[in-house]
Amino acid sequence: MAPPSDEDFRAVDRMLDELMVKHFEMAHLLGEYRDLLADLEERPWDKEKSRLARALPGAKYHVTYTYSANLALGISAELKRMFPPEED
Repeated sequence: MAPPSDEDFRAVDRMLDELMVKHFEMAHLLGEYRDLLADLEERPWDKEKSRLARALPGAKYHVTYTYSANLALGISAELKRMFPPEED
């Protein structure tokens, strides 16, 4: 089997970069959720914020999480293709 090409490494690097960005996006969303909860601790009567809190973690977080999980599976598959187990 031929060694992985430069393009193989670049493709995995791009996927890792994209996964890192998605994790930053999720971290930002979680920070916003924490801010919302802190606001509600001070003003629990705020109906709009209470409505938002009931919907947490929210569709955008779920979509980003699912995309990230699938991307991680793709990275794993690509690395296994690039570096198959050695036969004894």
